[in-house]
Amino acid sequence: MYRIKSSSISNSFFSTLLRLCSIITLLSLISIATSLPLSPPASAEVKTNNLIRATLLGDSYSAGNGAGDYYGPKESYRSHNNWAHKYTRWLNDQGAPTTLENLAYSGSVTSDVLHADGKTNQIDKMSADTNLVMFTIGGNDVNFSDIVQQCFALGMRDAKTCKEKVTNANTQLENVKTNTLTILQQIDDKLTNDAQVIIVGYPRLASNREYILKDDGVEYNAGAGVRSLSDSSMQIQSTLVQEWNNSHPNLKVTYIDGVIDTFDGHEPDPSTKDRNPHRWINEFFETEGQTDENGNIQSKSSWDTNEFYHPNLVGHDEIAKLIAKKVGIPSFDNPMLGVKGDIDIVFAIDSTGSMKNNVGALRARVSTIIKQTQQGASSYRFALVDYKDHPDFNANNYLARTDVDFTSDGPTLEKGLDSLTYEGGNFGNTNASVYSGVMQAVNMKWRNGVKKIVVVIGDAPPRDPEPGTGYTAASVAKAAYEVDPVSVYGIDTGHLSSTEFRTLVTSSSGTTANASSPDQVSDLVNNAINSELNKPFAWIQGPYVAKVGDSVDIDAAASHAVSGSLTSYDWDFNGDGVYDETTNSPRITHTFTEEFSGVIGLRVTQSDGQAAVATTQVDITDDGDSTPRDQDNCPDVYNWGQSDFDNDGVGDECDPDPGFPTEDKPGVCVVGENCPPDGGTPSVQPTPDPSNGSAPTPAVVPEPTKAPTAAPTTTASRRSLSNTGPRTGRLTTLAVIGMLTGAAVLHYRRRTIS
Repeated sequence: MYRIKSSSISNSFFSTLLRLCSIITLLSLISIATSLPLSPPASAEVKTNNLIRATLLGDSYSAGNGAGDYYGPKESYRSHNNWAHKYTRWLNDQGAPTTLENLAYSGSVTSDVLHADGKTNQIDKMSADTNLVMFTIGGNDVNFSDIVQQCFALGMRDAKTCKEKVTNANTQLENVKTNTLTILQQIDDKLTNDAQVIIVGYPRLASNREYILKDDGVEYNAGAGVRSLSDSSMQIQSTLVQEWNNSHPNLKVTYIDGVIDTFDGHEPDPSTKDRNPHRWINEFFETEGQTDENGNIQSKSSWDTNEFYHPNLVGHDEIAKLIAKKVGIPSFDNPMLGVKGDIDIVFAIDSTGSMKNNVGALRARVSTIIKQTQQGASSYRFALVDYKDHPDFNANNYLARTDVDFTSDGPTLEKGLDSLTYEGGNFGNTNASVYSGVMQAVNMKWRNGVKKIVVVIGDAPPRDPEPGTGYTAASVAKAAYEVDPVSVYGIDTGHLSSTEFRTLVTSSSGTTANASSPDQVSDLVNNAINSELNKPFAWIQGPYVAKVGDSVDIDAAASHAVSGSLTSYDWDFNGDGVYDETTNSPRITHTFTEEFSGVIGLRVTQSDGQAAVATTQVDITDDGDSTPRDQDNCPDVYNWGQSDFDNDGVGDECDPDPGFPTEDKPGVCVVGENCPPDGGTPSVQPTPDPSNGSAPTPAVVPEPTKAPTAAPTTTASRRSLSNTGPRTGRLTTLAVIGMLTGAAVLHYRRRTIS
């Protein structure tokens, strides 16, 4: 959620200590798998083939900073472990097939979600077929990153600035309310009337132990101030949702207001001396915290400041539980219940002279085709591509062009068909640029997670390889497979169905049919569309990024039958179209033993024998992140965000001295912790003993402050960091300094709450 601007602080003592303490080792991380052990509501007994299309918007509290297992743009910090993914898994387990498109982005403010100022933002990218929208938003609008920096981060905090930041944030809450209402209005304008929205509230960022900053005669109860700000934020969001629902009957909004109460006692300990052993939010220099066998939080060490002060794995679990309990399985008042899914259709038409009558017959009945598709699909779009042949054979030729982009408007498609000119080709009509026509269609902007078909209508076979492009049946089939995928159907009005074309069609799970007269064309088009709609729905909840040798949990649970039930799942782990393993479960764990960048595939088969295919991108790298080695500032170490606090070109995860501060600014202290009783100069944090890595005895020993009764006391000694990966000596030393004595910072590369 938070990042802090880079500092130029240097510390020779710090560097020396790092070298001296490289032999220190700490306890290994105890990994305990987390789950969502909720009893499903009674409605979960009823399975449905109607798909929930969920889209996640918002900032880093949505994206999943600090939860690991990232994918997408590295700055986005989208995680497979975030609460939205966990809720989606729960829905699928209840028999409610649900896909999730994650558009949340670390550092986002309300204007990044809104369609505003001519920018393409999250709402613009959201599919109009979405029926469930979820998000957190607003924290970055009030500069929560500055609050964490000025109120909690060693070497950056001070009473005066902390108070100013909290006061200013409170004044911005009404603006956040206004902007959030605008977000809801734009969602309402874009989506259908039965869509729903879930807004998730933020937790408090500090436990309720007394935490008073003091400097230059100024005292500020920073802990109470930050907690109060979170409470005010919850009240503002609760009010805006109530106001919206009272005045907008179509778009139902649910506010998950239980986050603050549920997280009570599980917030970060604001003290630099202690760590809350039951925290559900990552504190400084850690990530992916989860509960061990003793009920305490164990986490991985992290030097990526973008992961600090974000929910850990337990926190995301708890938020998902809250949503499942309050929302359950969303119900939609949808008149299209019972239809067979969503579909995008491209006509790829040979527009040479011999095809005029065939296309004319299609044009005469295209409105009937649209009507029949509308009856069988919950949503549909048509597009039109035409192709001729290579210009070398005729001056009127072109390989292919798009005449109508995807549309649901019938008259637009009809006008596109009317605009075709029937000329060109080659002597004897021996071949056509069929592959260019199919590739023109494949490269269009298809919707995510819908059935996709290209209907080729022609009377001449492809050239293989095609002159000028080099396309072959194999290369076109591969391209179609990688688009999640596209099925190619052929309607042959003459000699289209060569051996090569049939290979392409078969490889893409399509079929060919012969039209002996123009009057048969439209019926064959309808048959092709119906054939695709009768197939099951296949889906892989990717993409995935992992390290060579690490296991990857692949989730296809949103896949479902449209008739009967699914009987098998066939998995292709290298994108070659050959299935490597068959299971009867929609989830599988696979270990990739070598580097790989490409798609993996899934074929699902339903009880009537019909099958469908899905693909998703997978990147298996030498260090587990997605940055190319020649651009990676820690090429041998996993560092997803490439954070570099001191901007020296060496990433924090592998930098012997990343430049983090190790003591407070002059005059700054915490009352009851390190403020001298006589009001003099604050005591300096003591140097830890490198021999055992234990917490040093403070110069001033305060009476331990107990945590709230709802949680264990927060005065327990620091937990051990996992001693894994390269440079563990350096990591351990900085952990002792940073985590035991509070060396903490946030790196603000953009804006953030991310």
